[in-house]
Amino acid sequence: MFCRKCGFKNDDDAVFCGRCGERMEEEEPQEELRFPQPSLKEVPSSEVIQQEEVYQEEAPVPSLQSMRRDAFQEDLPPVRQDAFQEEDAPAKEKKKFPILLLIIPLFLILLLLGAGGVWAYLNIFQKTSVPLDGYLKVEFTGPSGYAKAEAEIDWEALEKDYGKKLSFTKLAKEEGIARKYDSPVAYLEDTIFPPSLDKEEGIENGEQIAYQWSVDDKEISSYVNCKLKYNDKKVKAHTDGKTEEEDIFRKMEIKAEGSNGKGYVTLKSLPEKLQEEDFKIEPNQDLKNGDNVKISLKEDPSYYFEKCGILPAKKTMTYQVSGLTEESLAESQSPFATPTESVAESESQVAETPAVPTAPTAPVPITPPSGQDRLQAMDAEYLCPYSAGRLITKQDMDVLMAQYPSSLFPGQRTVAQMIVNEMYARHGYQFKDQELTNYFERRSWYSSITYRNPQMDSIYPQMSEIEKKNVDFLKTYH
Repeated sequence: MFCRKCGFKNDDDAVFCGRCGERMEEEEPQEELRFPQPSLKEVPSSEVIQQEEVYQEEAPVPSLQSMRRDAFQEDLPPVRQDAFQEEDAPAKEKKKFPILLLIIPLFLILLLLGAGGVWAYLNIFQKTSVPLDGYLKVEFTGPSGYAKAEAEIDWEALEKDYGKKLSFTKLAKEEGIARKYDSPVAYLEDTIFPPSLDKEEGIENGEQIAYQWSVDDKEISSYVNCKLKYNDKKVKAHTDGKTEEEDIFRKMEIKAEGSNGKGYVTLKSLPEKLQEEDFKIEPNQDLKNGDNVKISLKEDPSYYFEKCGILPAKKTMTYQVSGLTEESLAESQSPFATPTESVAESESQVAETPAVPTAPTAPVPITPPSGQDRLQAMDAEYLCPYSAGRLITKQDMDVLMAQYPSSLFPGQRTVAQMIVNEMYARHGYQFKDQELTNYFERRSWYSSITYRNPQMDSIYPQMSEIEKKNVDFLKTYH
């Protein structure tokens, strides 16, 4: 049934129009139009044929219902489709509104659950990754070819980046690890050591130096919520420019002393901060003119570069002994070369009348130095500079005992005792006697020793064979 107002097709039993709401009225039954048709008998056959052709050419006759619909549509303005859509919109929104009320809370709940799951995964199941390689520093010091490498971990920077991200595990709290350390990074610093380097000395500029980690991941991860990331890699060395090498042996005075057949070699006027003990002299006893002596560096060339700024061009040199006098001539020229009996006689004379020495009798006795000379001698660097280079002889002790009486030394010690103390001091011994400490602190070579060993028994095995023999020999004078 069509609406008379808008032409909308409705159900046959509709009372009102589904589009415009107009009341529907029943249509009057259509009257069937009948056209009289002539009888075939009255009309000739030719006319019948023509009449059929006319009927075929005429347009079909519209029905009464269609005519009424067309009439109504002509009187009404055109209908806008969007108008009907706008009228239906409120009804649709009313249907969607309850669904949105259910979807929005459900979405918020799922969002909260997802965020909580991510937090739990990152903080409970997923451990914080710590890239150790990013905090490793390999420093190179020294000139190319003699440079040294040292690896260290920048714990201060690691604490700054991960101090608040790391935490102790439940096991660490149960075993007291968490109470022992201020923070998880402090525990890592105590348990992780810098990687080992495949080369630490004699490094050239641009050389590739490999390092290797040694970390107990299992133990560390059981105490700290972290996952350590590290790889064994190589680093390129960046050292100082090539330093000009110098002949360090030309920077010192090499001199042979003693008599022919009993001579020895001494090193004097050494570069600043170097000592005679920094070099080896072989052989260095019972030398005679014409003997060849090998003088060599006792340490690596970089040691001398750090000490005095000189990079040795060579490690060894050969020195030919010369200038030693014959023994008889040396004895006659030395004011201290007297028999033991004469020395003893001279000492007794000095002890009896220390202020006014008695006139000497033949053979000529040793004349002790004056008080001023003794003080100057006490300010000398060494009592016996050759104690590590050659064996000390009885003749040496006669001269030293006459030159240095016990009154010059702390606790009235003999010169033999002081030489032994001096040999131990050269090896860094820390004296328990404060007077001895003060005495040797006046020597620059002793005051420059940073580490001192308080264990005397551990120093003797470190001495050379010559030093051990000299110590044993000097003990016979105690």
